[in-house]
Amino acid sequence: MKRTLAILICSFLAGCGTQMKVAAVDEKTGLLKSDIGSISKATVVTAKTMSLAPFKGLAFISGGGDFGVNQLKAVKYFDQVVNYDELQKLVIANNLQDKVPSLSEPIGLNKLYRAYKPFLWINFKRVQKDNKPYLQLIATNPDTLEDVFVSEVHLDFVWAGVNDQNSRYPLFNALIEWLNKNR
Repeated sequence: MKRTLAILICSFLAGCGTQMKVAAVDEKTGLLKSDIGSISKATVVTAKTMSLAPFKGLAFISGGGDFGVNQLKAVKYFDQVVNYDELQKLVIANNLQDKVPSLSEPIGLNKLYRAYKPFLWINFKRVQKDNKPYLQLIATNPDTLEDVFVSEVHLDFVWAGVNDQNSRYPLFNALIEWLNKNR
């Protein structure tokens, strides 16, 4: 009986996992809408003041899966948002294989930037600070490999939970604010 109850509870909890849901941008606030009301704020670690006009044509996003790509597209700032596979196809379509032999290292992204056109590299990264896990959203200028924007949220696996509403949305809202300040 106890075993059956344990299996039922585990099955229930497994079914309760939060799926990443792409949020629309609220026209009034310019930030992501949330099903749970207000969205907590991500901590901004780095926010360089710079003109983002040269980067508007293309953003490459890594580490965020389909959710990251689709959420960045929903922000509606960049003309084109691509993942790793689409970036490889872009290299082939523009016959840049000799100039950009690899995209798996930052130096390859630098070579693509110089051979093709300016773009912004946006990626997610998990880090440890004071023995606590954090998720960062980082925007890097591939020309200099400088992180021009970094925001982070503490990943609270115990109390608040880790889902789009309290981890990814705050990160994207911080990015949206930075994009808007540097148009």
